[in-house]
Amino acid sequence: MVSLVFDRCCVAPLSAARITPSSSGHAEPQDGDPQPNITLHPLPTHDGLIVSIRPPRAPAEPLEHVPCDIVLVIDVSGSMASEAPVPGNPGETKEKYGLSVLDLTKHAANTILETLNANDRLGIVTFAGEAKVLQSLMPMTASNKRSTKKKIEGMAPKDITNLWGGIQSGLGLFDKEPNGKVPALMVLTDGMPNHMCPSMGYVHKLRSMGQLPATLHTFGFGFSLRSGLLKSIAEIGGGNYSFIPDAGMIGTIFVHAVANLQSTYANNVLLRLQYPAYLGLEETTGEAVDKRKPIEIEGTGPQATTTELRIPLSTLQYGHPRDILLHYRPDIQESLQSGLKEEAPPVITAVLEYQRLTSATDEVAIPPQNILDTTTTLAPAEIAYHQSRSALIAYLSSLYPLRPDEEHQHLHQLPPDTSSNFETFLSFLPASAPEFTSDPHCQSLLQDICGPMRTGQVALALSSDGYYTRWGKHYLPSLAGAHARQICNSFKDPGPLMYGRESPLFVACRDRLDAAFDALEAPKPSRKTQHRGKVKMSRYNRSSNPCFAGCETVVLARGEVVRIGKLRAGMKVLTPRGARKVVAVLRTMVRQERMCVVGEEEVLVTPYHPVRTGSGEAWVFPKDVARREVRYTGSIYSVLLERDTDVDAHAIMVGGVWGVTLGHGKMGVGNGDGDVRAHQFLGDYDRVIKSLARLHVSRNFRKDWQRRVRCHFDQPGKKASRRIARRAKAAAVAPRPVDKLRPVVRCPTVKYNRRTRLGRGFSLAELKAAGIPKLYAPTIGIAVDARRQNLSEEGLAANVERLKQYKARLIVFPKRSNKAKKADTPAGERSGETTQSIASVFGIEQPIAAGFSEIKKSNLPKSTDAYKSLRKARSDAKLVGVREKRAKDKADAEAAKK
Repeated sequence: MVSLVFDRCCVAPLSAARITPSSSGHAEPQDGDPQPNITLHPLPTHDGLIVSIRPPRAPAEPLEHVPCDIVLVIDVSGSMASEAPVPGNPGETKEKYGLSVLDLTKHAANTILETLNANDRLGIVTFAGEAKVLQSLMPMTASNKRSTKKKIEGMAPKDITNLWGGIQSGLGLFDKEPNGKVPALMVLTDGMPNHMCPSMGYVHKLRSMGQLPATLHTFGFGFSLRSGLLKSIAEIGGGNYSFIPDAGMIGTIFVHAVANLQSTYANNVLLRLQYPAYLGLEETTGEAVDKRKPIEIEGTGPQATTTELRIPLSTLQYGHPRDILLHYRPDIQESLQSGLKEEAPPVITAVLEYQRLTSATDEVAIPPQNILDTTTTLAPAEIAYHQSRSALIAYLSSLYPLRPDEEHQHLHQLPPDTSSNFETFLSFLPASAPEFTSDPHCQSLLQDICGPMRTGQVALALSSDGYYTRWGKHYLPSLAGAHARQICNSFKDPGPLMYGRESPLFVACRDRLDAAFDALEAPKPSRKTQHRGKVKMSRYNRSSNPCFAGCETVVLARGEVVRIGKLRAGMKVLTPRGARKVVAVLRTMVRQERMCVVGEEEVLVTPYHPVRTGSGEAWVFPKDVARREVRYTGSIYSVLLERDTDVDAHAIMVGGVWGVTLGHGKMGVGNGDGDVRAHQFLGDYDRVIKSLARLHVSRNFRKDWQRRVRCHFDQPGKKASRRIARRAKAAAVAPRPVDKLRPVVRCPTVKYNRRTRLGRGFSLAELKAAGIPKLYAPTIGIAVDARRQNLSEEGLAANVERLKQYKARLIVFPKRSNKAKKADTPAGERSGETTQSIASVFGIEQPIAAGFSEIKKSNLPKSTDAYKSLRKARSDAKLVGVREKRAKDKADAEAAKK
């Protein structure tokens, strides 16, 4: 890759000569829809200005919604099978419906599907260990909707999380050139990517791809998120990041996300400002991936040194204004107040570049304006609102600064002075002034920040480390993004609800989507909320249920460490609640088992055994925080400690990582807090004890769970499974045969060599005699056995003839339809009846009937004595010469008498 570095770029300054202002000072519309309106509003305090962009309120012609190309990139890793509880009020029992995260994701996808028509297209990509394109972009006709719905319902959770593979496959579905539809890629995940991540980082990798074919929108479900990464991906992709804490939010988040797409006015929007360098304009919303540094350009006349600031706005929606607050350089503010005395007047020129979903770029500009001669038309309350909104975004962005790889990294814990800093921030907020508290916009912003009695979501998230580490660090970037792009992203937050109210198209799309979501048939639960009758124990007979490899060490109560395989009943180990006795140790033999490497000491643990890497961290699945995965053969161990009602007393320290033990008491029934430790069987102490009692007990009460022998007691079911597998194989390879042509050979040994059967493969001599190359034969369905030797000319000739008959019936299609080879079948001979079974055509011929037939001893005549008959036959054979000589001598004597 070649990088170009410009120093004082020779970019042509914006010229008023190509601007055709109207009587109001704004460019005239060039098509059916009016063009956006740009206005500069210098602040009365002379410390900055507000650039206001007003797109049309509604389309010029009635429109149901703007056509969209939407690609859903859905995480189907194993954690998507976890429960998605519906939230309740504090103190209330939270009802469970048995819905998994993936169930609700599919429900949201069906909602989007129902609101699309034949002008829209929808594509679906799933990703786990590998990305899979379930459906390319297809027009959503009635028949395509039915097939798409079946594909959505067929999604099932799998293994690890390959986020980059999903994004890459999703971007590949879009057209290279704009087609008049809004392109958008929506990524929904509930965990952290742990497979095939770009070595240079996601942001640098996406930036190296140039202009992306679609905006990237990310949705994070649950609390085990790499939310900083999702935020950075959305920023570099010109989209929005949304946080979905529970099942109650997934509907409203998706409804607003699609409504914003369906009300899009323009995409690839870029605001360009040119001004004297001494003004030093800078954005006021903190760090962001998509922010660009000002560049110096060559000016003309008194403006010999001019600076250009480019602000990417990504998209504009009908009826959604965009207001950008910019500050002057601090040392120039006093000069502006006293009447600036500079050679170059403070003249600012603004140009808005945008595309109306086509490849053509439109521009709208305003004539150069001297900010000293321009007065603002904004009300003081509106100015206070935009100043407070920008201050809130900047304050929140300080909680998740950018790393060197441009990924946002949230603070692991709040600084000690967070409370005092927040109070200081609130006291200096312009919207909190008494004269502005009655303004609806300022009021909504204050409700977001502090609310009544300091119960606003921002204040609540920063009130304690517990709230911040659990949900605040994921929620605050989502709120900041909604305020930065001035879009409504849910019904929940009062501040973002103020955006889009003046857009009839957005409101209509949102209401239609909301009604569709509520009217859809409820998703079918994939999780059982309660068990009636017997539990299928095969669910628990998995090698991923036991936890740690036998080479790992456990910390004992007195501080010593021993290998987990050396633990014995009665030993005391260290737990988060002090010393606890070991009751039993379960050992499981595994072979090539998938294990995760977690923690600083690289502990080997199964992917779905809950661990905690620190005292303040949440319990997570190892596959979500693994450094890498390996294959392990040997023993893995789980531990049962003494009974205790405290869930945290059922954990052991293994190599610096806390691992949950059996029978911990967290059975997934109750408040639905999303704890990954919850398990109907492994959390039930009594059921674990009862199951362990059935296993072989060694002298030290260590259980051996041997699973090398598998018993199948459903033979009819296995027979049906094999039949289904055969049919599936035949369908997969059609029209090719499912079997191979094999030679006819005779069975070994004298006893059976009269019989014929199919051999392993044709010999090299047979292939040579038939004129078939040995390397070409396997490609046309002929089995080859290079070790076999021909022992008879008859067998060689028979198999050569068999090969020639096969070649005569064989149809070989060319690899390229327009370029057939000599060995390919001519086009005129490729039709006709075909079969997928070689054995049905080239069966085994019966051998020639023998000259005698065998009968059973029971079929012999009853009067026959086998022993006497055998003795007589032997005597006759022995005396045959003597008897012939006697007969001859007697005949000669009779002749002599005559």
